[in-house]
Amino acid sequence: MNDRPSDRISYLQSSEKRVLSQWTFPGALMAVSLVAGWQLSGAAYLGIDLPLIYGSDGIFTLSLIQLAVRSHWFLSTQLLGAPFGANLYDYPIPDSGSMLVLKILGRTFGNPATALDLYYLIGFPLNAIVAYWALRKFQISRALSFAGGFIFTLLPFHFLRLHHLFYTWYFAAPTFVWFAKRIWDGEMPFSLQRGAAKRTLFDALILLALSCFGVYYAFFGVLCLLTAGIVRGVQQKAITATLPAIVAVAIVSFGIVANVSPNLIYRMQHGVNQEAAQRSPSEAELYGLKIDQLLLPRPDHRFKPFAKLTADYSATFPLVNENAFASLGIIGSAGLLSLVILVVAPTRRRVPEGSLQILASLTIVLVLFCTVGGFSGVFSLLISPMIRAWNRVSVFIAFTSIAAVLLLIQRYLIVGERGSLRVAALCLALCTFALWDQTTAPSLSRLEKNKAEFNSDERFVHAIEQRVPAGSAIYQLPYVAFPEGPMLNRLEPYDLARPFLHTSALRWSFGGMKGRDGDLFFRSLALESVARQIEVIKRIGFNGIYIDRRGYADHGAAIEAELTRNLGMAPIVSRTGDQAFFALARQSAEKSDVDLAGLTAHQIMERAGYVVDKLGPRNNNTLSEGFDLATTSVPMFIENLRGLSAPEHWGRWSDANVFPEVELSFVQPLPTHFTLHIRMQGYGPNVGQPSSIMVGQQAQTVIPGDGIREFALRFDNPTAARTIRIRPASPHSPQQSGGGNDGRLLGVGIAKFWITTGEGETAEMESRQYAAGA
Repeated sequence: MNDRPSDRISYLQSSEKRVLSQWTFPGALMAVSLVAGWQLSGAAYLGIDLPLIYGSDGIFTLSLIQLAVRSHWFLSTQLLGAPFGANLYDYPIPDSGSMLVLKILGRTFGNPATALDLYYLIGFPLNAIVAYWALRKFQISRALSFAGGFIFTLLPFHFLRLHHLFYTWYFAAPTFVWFAKRIWDGEMPFSLQRGAAKRTLFDALILLALSCFGVYYAFFGVLCLLTAGIVRGVQQKAITATLPAIVAVAIVSFGIVANVSPNLIYRMQHGVNQEAAQRSPSEAELYGLKIDQLLLPRPDHRFKPFAKLTADYSATFPLVNENAFASLGIIGSAGLLSLVILVVAPTRRRVPEGSLQILASLTIVLVLFCTVGGFSGVFSLLISPMIRAWNRVSVFIAFTSIAAVLLLIQRYLIVGERGSLRVAALCLALCTFALWDQTTAPSLSRLEKNKAEFNSDERFVHAIEQRVPAGSAIYQLPYVAFPEGPMLNRLEPYDLARPFLHTSALRWSFGGMKGRDGDLFFRSLALESVARQIEVIKRIGFNGIYIDRRGYADHGAAIEAELTRNLGMAPIVSRTGDQAFFALARQSAEKSDVDLAGLTAHQIMERAGYVVDKLGPRNNNTLSEGFDLATTSVPMFIENLRGLSAPEHWGRWSDANVFPEVELSFVQPLPTHFTLHIRMQGYGPNVGQPSSIMVGQQAQTVIPGDGIREFALRFDNPTAARTIRIRPASPHSPQQSGGGNDGRLLGVGIAKFWITTGEGETAEMESRQYAAGA
């Protein structure tokens, strides 16, 4: 029998109502969250053509966006670290999901600043809608889920973490908690059987996607999955019940490894970089989670007594750093305390399908693992110290705590009143209270500073472009290591990347990975005289010198005076007065004809006449000319040095803290018969005591005095040994003798050594032999 037209109309109308009811709350939540983010971040005041952050790690993030937009991907470029190029393979950034989004935004709008702002603003509705969706899976009403999503996206973390942009997309927290709930409830079988394969594939793809939005969130998610799996296995008394958690963890782990696979391959090919991204297990305690900071009000709270309380805590207690951004707000704190009470004094009254139990279990595990003195220290010590900022788990704890509050409200305050005016009023009150408690008004002075500096840098770079040809390489001073370099006077670690953000027509010396060839070159060159620096950079095609005056105690006065004297011209200066630029070519059309294409780093250094490696700048001295240890320059015949401290005006001390003995390794075997000439002295108890000097199995003894003496020692070298070892009698620290804070273990001081052969002819070891041996 055919349906009547009125029945079909009624069905369509009811379907429309269902769709409308299902999407009214999510749509409104996304809109309200976006508006709140737009206003509270300052984007409404600044616009999206200027970056919301223009300093500190924000410059690094903008640089990554610029790299992704101007290159195929963000991992390597020829625009930084010129002329050697730069790459980030030694510095894993397992955030390919965020970088892909930023690349798309940057390509679409053509501006890294706009890409950064839009990414940040999108995070507000994104975090809110995912939290709403996850809360609905806990059988929380639409109205309360709306409030929960709004509270979650307005966490203090969201505003205080702008300089760590990727962490502001913390939608992974509710998603992982949802997966954990499904494992807990036995609703995630990972079956490939007919009817379940599509859901299994969907789950796997979501987990893989989550692994692309930061290793921290992925790791915290793994803790949630494992917790749910273990509890499920215990409850079911079956090891097979843990298999869904194991599979889920394996998928996330695979995604993390895939994200860092370019870094792992590079490390295997080029060796470990001992300077880049080195972490200590003790940092797990330094940057760990502190329960106090979860419960304290956010910094600069709107209510002055609350702001003072947090400020007093930060000024009084140790280990306060980025973990100060972990505040849950009053609503989240109430939820956390409720979950703790549930664990300590569980109630007999029924709660919806164990929802509070899983939230409590996840929260307790996360707190125990990530808090200062928790299991994270053991993890860092025994497995890996690379994850150190455990306080970043606060967004996971925030979600479980907010969910707990909403479950309790739904259970005890608004039973049977879904959709009522009372519920709407309560949700509005929760949102309004969160807005007051968790946010502050945007800092207009900071935004104005961003605007002034950004516009000044843009104009200054354009002025530089008018004075040098396109494609020019610009030498930057002062030298600052990249990444994670130190603060240098008023110069922040990434400030030298600012000009790179405003042009793709110039190349910049800053940005080479610290510890690699290009970085070692510029690190050493910056210590040379101004005249020597100009001489070297001209040989390899630099067309200008960029000075950031903030890096100098005298605001660049001395270095600029030297440059003016050597170049015969005054610099142009930026509008803020913080940057200066000297062109090396007299006319803007003059471009260096130096062609370095296809050359290795060592060949570029040879072209510059300035070769540097991990030991410092190299010279072409022969064995007979020897090694003057008072200089930073090391002969090319030396392959490695161990057990020596830094050069002083007379030479170098041995330091047993570095290595038990002094070890001089040569590129080529030492002559079969030779005389070692060495000038040395003893320190403290080593004066007048025998020190051993060994070549292969042959050892001789010298007795150093309290001043420099010259010794000539005859050696036979039938085994073609390549190492000279010097063993002091009794290394001693100046601290032990009241010598201040000098903790070095000094034995002997070496001023110079050189080698001659037995026949009176000099033993030669030319630089070309070094290159061949290297």
